[in-house]
Amino acid sequence: MNKTNNLLIILNIFFLLYYAFQLLIFTDEFALNNLGSFNHAIAGLSEIIGIILLSLAVSLFLILKKSISRQLPLFVTIFLFQLLIFINFLRYIFTNSPGETSIETIKFNTIIFFIGILISTIFIIKNFKKLN
Repeated sequence: MNKTNNLLIILNIFFLLYYAFQLLIFTDEFALNNLGSFNHAIAGLSEIIGIILLSLAVSLFLILKKSISRQLPLFVTIFLFQLLIFINFLRYIFTNSPGETSIETIKFNTIIFFIGILISTIFIIKNFKKLN
């Protein structure tokens, strides 16, 4: 793999790990600051999403060690995950209904997910033939 591919994958790993650790280690604080409330149902769902993000990051790390060939489903999954969360955050911004959290927090997370979408899009377009 070339340096650009490695950089794009590493950036995506950091993106996924950031939110995974936020959801797994700082579950209570993350829920309060980003979702506006906390209860055991929210904590459980946050931890499950954190586990999923951690699993995706580990998968990308393994791809760094092996090869990107035939890994299109994984990269499309990551892209769709980022896109759907980005769209959900946009919904909160456009309706100006952040709930119990602040609109600034939602805007920050929207920007981070947009950067993740850009990274994933560039990687998929650049390597589409190799990924199939």
